[in-house]
Amino acid sequence: MNSETRLIFPLEVVPKSGTMHAINEHVRWIRMPLPMSLNHINLWGLGTQDNLTIVDTGMHLDDTKKAWIDLIDSEKLSIKDVVVTHMHPDHIGMAGWFVKNYNTTFSMSRTDYLQCRMLSADTGDNVPHEAIDFYTQAGMTEEQIKAFTERFGFFGSIIHPLPQSYNRLKEDDVIQINGIDWIAIEGRGHTMEHLCFFSKELNMFISGDQLLPTISSHVGTFPTEPDANPVEDWISSCHKLIDRLPEDVLVLPAHGRPFIGAHKRLNALIKHHEQSLEKLHDVLSTPKRAVDVFDVLFKREIDDTNFIMATGESLGHLNCLLYRGLISKTLVKNQHWYEQK
Repeated sequence: MNSETRLIFPLEVVPKSGTMHAINEHVRWIRMPLPMSLNHINLWGLGTQDNLTIVDTGMHLDDTKKAWIDLIDSEKLSIKDVVVTHMHPDHIGMAGWFVKNYNTTFSMSRTDYLQCRMLSADTGDNVPHEAIDFYTQAGMTEEQIKAFTERFGFFGSIIHPLPQSYNRLKEDDVIQINGIDWIAIEGRGHTMEHLCFFSKELNMFISGDQLLPTISSHVGTFPTEPDANPVEDWISSCHKLIDRLPEDVLVLPAHGRPFIGAHKRLNALIKHHEQSLEKLHDVLSTPKRAVDVFDVLFKREIDDTNFIMATGESLGHLNCLLYRGLISKTLVKNQHWYEQK
C-alpha cells in the first residue's frame, strides 16, 4: 500500500476536533470527533461563513452535537445546505439534525438515501433470518452470531432520523457555490452510490471515503445483497477516478490529511486489491470458508470489534473471484466452501 512518504501533504495546519481552518476563501476544513480508533472525520465547508454548504456531518452523538453548536456560535456560521457523500453514520449522522434545527436543504444520491432509510428502520426490529443465514453460511460460530444479533440495529442509533424528503444528486450534476462549480463523480464499492465532488477551477476533490491517503476503505458484502460484487465495483471506480482527475489535484479526504498524488494512491489501491485476490485464489487450492481467509486479506488482528466487517470484506473478495469464474462455491451443512476451479 502507498505510504505517506509517496504522497504530498501540503497543508501544515490540521484543525483540532470541533474547529475549522480556512484552506482558501472557498473551502473550510472542519474536523469532528469519532468514538473509535479512527478518531476523526473531515467535513468541508464550501462558500462563505454567512452562506455555507457543508459536505458531510459527523455521527449523531452528544459530543458531535455540542461541537457543532459551539463552532456555529463561535464562527458565526449560517449553514444553508447539507450535502452528504454517502450513507454511513459518520457522514450522514447529523444531516437530519441540521434540517430540523437550521432548516437546511439536504442532498445526496438516491441509492444511498434509500438504503440508509431502510437500514435505519431496522433499529428495534428482530434480526431477519436472512442475516443469520448469511453469517452462518460464512462460517461464524453460534457465539459470534449471538454477538451480531445483540448489536443488530445499532446503525440507526447513531443517525438522527432522516428527513422524509431530500434533493437527489447524481453523476455529473453540478453544484455551484459562491461562483465555484463542483461536479459530482460517482464511486462504487464502499457504498452503492457514493458521491465525490471535483472543482476544476480550484483543482480540489472532495473524496469522502472513496479515496483516502493511508487506509483502504471497507469494501464488503452484506446480508441485504449477498451476491454483490463490491470489490470489482471498487476497482472499476479507481480506474474511473484516474481518468477523471488530474494527478496534481488536492484531495480532501474524509479521514487523514489532504494530499496530492491521486493517481499514485489510486494505482496503489488497485494493486492492493488485485494482489489480495491473487493471494486469496492461491490459498483456495483447498476448500475454505470466508472466516478461514482472514490472514490472507488482513494484516491487523481480527477480533470481536471487527469480525463482522472482516467477514463482509472476505465475502466481497470471494464474490469477485466467483464472478471472474476462478473459483466455485458449494453449500455443505449450511456453510459455504470456496475452492479453485
